[in-house]
Amino acid sequence: MPAQDSLWLHLDRPENLMVVTSVLWTKTPVDPARLRSVVSDRLLARYPVYSQRAVRHGRNVSWESDLGFDLGDHVVVRDLPELADQAALEEFVAARRSTPLDPKHPLWTIDLLQGYRGGSALVVRTHHAMADGIRLTQVLFSLMDPADGETAPHAKVGGAAPHREAVAQPVVRFGAAVLRALGDTGAKAQRQAARVHPMLETAVALPVLGATAAVGASGAVAGFLASALDGGPRSVVDAVAGAATTVWHSATGAGELLGPSTATGLWDGEPAVEKTAAWGEPIPLAELARIGHETGTTVNDVCTALVAGTLDRYFTEHGVARQGTSDLGWLIPVSLSSFDAELPATLGNHFSLVLAQLPLGRRTFAERLAEVHRRIARIRDSYEPVLTFGMQYAIAQSPAPLGMAMSRFFAGKAVGVLTNVPGPRAPMTLAGAPVEGIIGWAPCSGRQAITICIFSYAGQVRFGFGTDRKLIPDPAALVDGLAAEFAAAR
Repeated sequence: MPAQDSLWLHLDRPENLMVVTSVLWTKTPVDPARLRSVVSDRLLARYPVYSQRAVRHGRNVSWESDLGFDLGDHVVVRDLPELADQAALEEFVAARRSTPLDPKHPLWTIDLLQGYRGGSALVVRTHHAMADGIRLTQVLFSLMDPADGETAPHAKVGGAAPHREAVAQPVVRFGAAVLRALGDTGAKAQRQAARVHPMLETAVALPVLGATAAVGASGAVAGFLASALDGGPRSVVDAVAGAATTVWHSATGAGELLGPSTATGLWDGEPAVEKTAAWGEPIPLAELARIGHETGTTVNDVCTALVAGTLDRYFTEHGVARQGTSDLGWLIPVSLSSFDAELPATLGNHFSLVLAQLPLGRRTFAERLAEVHRRIARIRDSYEPVLTFGMQYAIAQSPAPLGMAMSRFFAGKAVGVLTNVPGPRAPMTLAGAPVEGIIGWAPCSGRQAITICIFSYAGQVRFGFGTDRKLIPDPAALVDGLAAEFAAAR
């Protein structure tokens, strides 16, 4: 088994299982026999790992055929109580999120729940060692068929190369990036110095102020000189400035990953085994796109800003909000390859986790959105996904004690995992039954207490919250906070 896959087996812990959980529900009942046929044709026949088990040989792990494989052990039909509502489905999903997969058999299950609101619900659980979230999402899509018979193109996501925003003066942009990084670093240093003594704060502030003035003046002069150039020389200077900005952004991200954690003080404590699951009513994708268009941001920026506002509301209501503005680290999965119509038969993991600092304490949604856009744009214009993938590979290849220590160190930089999954744009059917909604969660690791999923499907976007019941027992409060934040953002 490749190191980037076996890593997730080594990270498995009872309090944080490395299992990707998805749930979807249909308008009409799903026929069990037809579902088994679809699973046999589109999973077992295409991807051998679905009939193989993970066998350990010391530190190494390999996929080996399960000679006793029985589809009935993996596709299980259950009847929900009469009049089962969303709360009942959430409790079932929560219980499954708390239950480990059987290591003696292939590491996946599908629970077909009959009787959910006149239709069915499917709870799909797959171990991260089999594939990353983007590929597992594609596998889930492969079980479905377009309701109108026409396949819509996949959303353009993923890729390892930096995505640089077009700007009129790249030299000025590079100067602004350096200036902002210097200002942020100086502000953090001053806050730390102020805790020791006011005189020390002044001593730190003076050199920071001088360096900021020098960088600002240099940037202005460089921008003026670059604007005076024409043709080839101007193109060369712009290209160099753009590349320098990307390198600077990458270095900034590496510094955040190696720097102090911003996840402390909130949801502190060791997680337990029991988990939760909750999701809200869908939000029209067109409405999110409208907000993005009017503010010069993306739908992803708008969704992420809504999450940041939701956390602000939650911390304020629970009396744990920090004074002033602050940041909260999240791990965001980034696929290193785009959606592929022909997934490799071996599936596997080809993604990285980047650290994103979400802003807390901003007064308005507009302020949060502008700051989120700036920070996400910096990550997109960097080599962070490639750098963190290399770090993940190094952890996987390290001796167990060192690898686990490194994993806990980096997991401790974030309070949880935030994923944004672009689902099918058009309505789909599963075994002939119209699919009404989909949501799902990536696993947490270390002491992380929460995983949040943003899932778009057929013109609607749902936000799902999966929490540790010991540390965050009330995910419904987050659902309500998201609804209130969206209402304020419109």
